[in-house]
Amino acid sequence: MAEHPLLIFPEPRHAERARRYGRGSEIRLPSAQQQAERLAPQFQRLQQAMDQQRLALQGNSLGLQPESVLVLETIGPIQNFIKAVKKVNGLEWLGEFEIDDIVPEHGFEREKKPKRQLNLFINGDGDKDYESQKPLNGQLFLVMTDQSALQQLKSLFNNWQQNPNAEFPRNLAPLKQAFVHLHTIRPWDAEDRIRDTGLLENWRERITHGQQVVPFEVELWFRENPDRQQKARDYLGHVIESLGGEIVQQCVIPNIAYHGVLGKIPIEKYSELLSETANFRDFSLIKCEDIMHLRPVGQCAIRLPDDASELDILDTKEQPDTPQGEPVVALFDGLPLTKHRLLDKHLVVDDPDGYEAVYQAGERAHGTAMASLICHGDLDEGGGPLKRPLYVRPILQPKRGLDNYFYEGIPETILPIDLVHRAVRRLYETEGGEPPVAPSVRIINLSVCDPSRPFDRGMSSWARLLDWLSWKYNVLFVVSAGNHFHNIDLQVQRNDLQKLSSEGRQKAVIEAIAADTRHRRILSPAETFNGITVATSHADASKVVYAPNLIDPFVQAGLPSTISAQGPGYRRTIKPDILLPGGRQFLYEEKLETHTNVILKTTTFNRPPGQRVASPGTSGELDRTLHARGTSNSTALASRWAAFLLDVINKLRMQPGGDKLLPEYDVVLLKTLLVHGADWTDAGRFYESILQNPSRRALTDYVSRFLGYGSANVAKVIACTDQRITVLGVGQLKDGEGEEFLFPLPPSLSAVTEKRRLTVTLAWLTPVNCVRQNYRIAHLWFDPKNNLALGRVCADRHAVQRGTIQHEVLEGEKAVDFYDGENIAIKVNCRADAGKITEPIRYSLAVTLEVAEEVNLPIYQEVKDRLRIRVPIPGGKTT
Repeated sequence: MAEHPLLIFPEPRHAERARRYGRGSEIRLPSAQQQAERLAPQFQRLQQAMDQQRLALQGNSLGLQPESVLVLETIGPIQNFIKAVKKVNGLEWLGEFEIDDIVPEHGFEREKKPKRQLNLFINGDGDKDYESQKPLNGQLFLVMTDQSALQQLKSLFNNWQQNPNAEFPRNLAPLKQAFVHLHTIRPWDAEDRIRDTGLLENWRERITHGQQVVPFEVELWFRENPDRQQKARDYLGHVIESLGGEIVQQCVIPNIAYHGVLGKIPIEKYSELLSETANFRDFSLIKCEDIMHLRPVGQCAIRLPDDASELDILDTKEQPDTPQGEPVVALFDGLPLTKHRLLDKHLVVDDPDGYEAVYQAGERAHGTAMASLICHGDLDEGGGPLKRPLYVRPILQPKRGLDNYFYEGIPETILPIDLVHRAVRRLYETEGGEPPVAPSVRIINLSVCDPSRPFDRGMSSWARLLDWLSWKYNVLFVVSAGNHFHNIDLQVQRNDLQKLSSEGRQKAVIEAIAADTRHRRILSPAETFNGITVATSHADASKVVYAPNLIDPFVQAGLPSTISAQGPGYRRTIKPDILLPGGRQFLYEEKLETHTNVILKTTTFNRPPGQRVASPGTSGELDRTLHARGTSNSTALASRWAAFLLDVINKLRMQPGGDKLLPEYDVVLLKTLLVHGADWTDAGRFYESILQNPSRRALTDYVSRFLGYGSANVAKVIACTDQRITVLGVGQLKDGEGEEFLFPLPPSLSAVTEKRRLTVTLAWLTPVNCVRQNYRIAHLWFDPKNNLALGRVCADRHAVQRGTIQHEVLEGEKAVDFYDGENIAIKVNCRADAGKITEPIRYSLAVTLEVAEEVNLPIYQEVKDRLRIRVPIPGGKTT
């Protein structure tokens, strides 16, 4: 099969931004009387909470006045609400985010009629319109208030309660609108501060194991006023000192609205908290109003391999070629075994914090595995090494876990946000008079995530950090979606498991994982907007000797691994972005008599199946390997592919039109090309058939939680064939601008019924506004309409426009007659979303047209010939 290079679009035509149409469902609102009766007790509870806070602060030496964070959950849009909040003395805006799971109740429901009627029995109430029962969309506003501001809010509410038509003071009219749309108003409380963090469980475990001092991480509400920041820190310090503890570290990054504190408290204080009669809500640390989140530390950890007897020995003495040039990929991970035969001379290790001093050779497992995958890929596949060295910054250290196993994790004495921030800044900025250590890096691999921070409505501080750094330094973060090793509870009785066919068992496993989605969410920082989030597919190149007790859960290729975390991301963006092989994960049945249904557990051995990677030997051997599985592996492979793609881009610069591919576009080109070869293949139809439900209208949107944009066939993107052509374009846009690219249609495709596919991928980096619901400042998009009568497959048409990658796959086989000289016009548009666009937004576009390889149509040559000339368009004009 002949291979040809990718082609480059001529300069696009400048055009006005396309208009956006459509509106959401209309919301039926409750009457003013209903609202007033329902909300009055909520305002009363707010006052009670403020009174309790005032009593707690009486006589404090810091001179602090009582404050409380208000949570206002509204349904439907409220214009200029932020401006109104800022007009009230004593109210401080903290942030907002979107929510999409509000139960229709209290008079709130959708009014929009469905396109087709669905007769459903819901809760035994008879036939009901499905549309009116769908969860409602809303906003969650977070506002800090003092006593005077709360009194003013109550006064406005009382006036509105008595006369809903009364005029509000100037600039406060949005507050009147807020009362109409308000679903809930309450204080941010103890449960909010520790929800889904596993904090209390972690403290109990530490007490059980007799630790003398327990560390914790606090994320304070970010206050724009530095004096108020200091007061919050001082009061937190006062609370911690009153418990016999101390503050270990503080980190403030205004660009991402982050104020973090690391502290520790003697164990006996926790023992009192966790007694059977104690209420955690009364613990002074958890009650602290300045705290947004309180989490355990040491959760960003990876368990070391257990059984060294399962290690293999390299079967070759050949040393790979020494890489040349400057590194383009950085690995933030554990310290690799630098003298391993597969890694020697391939790594540039930068260890300014001296982590090597605490590592034994046999403990350098995860960094060794990730470096091996980036440099060599899955050893069972026999791929070639990277041509450039790999930059490595250790951010993990070895430690013994509470379960007595050994782990590599971020040290408990350092805030992860601060560590990663310093590590990235060191790459590109002068530090202590020393020049940047690796300014050539364009890809940063982060195969580490935080199990104590599953995605929950808002953007995590770690994801916000990556997005800001990505924009600031024009770098691509490749991030692991996260692993979940939870048991899989099948809705199958134990004595029926052996009766199931392989296909039946596969279906039961997928249904069980889908039912447990709340406990399998992506882990911070996987919700990153500017980065690429990678999940793992159930695939590898190993040869497996099957054992009777082992269960291969899948018979169909390309399905997500049973341990891979699920989306969506913030504002229901498509997350994960792509799947790549991460090893086949086998299961085994838990044989206990305490349950009637089948419970499947995850295997942890180091033998096949899995991806073969370099490993430290137990006695210092430098030629050992093992087989590993997980999203860390897939992420490392994505970074490896990105390095290969950068070589492709550099070669394209030497071709006609290559001068357009300036180095400043490298990152958006890499982001585009990593996703461009992704599709759902048969996995999409398979998941849809299993998860189909009459009450689930947006099925493709739901399936993308598991598949993202699909399995990424990056090899397909690197070159073209006679029957497949890929054309690249780049540009930069300001708010309100557009640029139109013209893709020539191949005449041989006119009036034929051969199945054809058009794939269009647009990617960009955006600045972010961390306190606004929309978050993403720049929204770019295109309309995939085409004149080949192709229809969408794979991801949902709305979901593809929620992030910073729009990936559209269109297929069809209907005969369409067109003349030589026609083209597909693809207009890239730009609009401001969460704030003003202050500098042009760089983007990259990839367009692929293809037919099956066995179809003898010269697609590549015909499109190539027509890209060289000025293409005529209807109306007699040329471009």
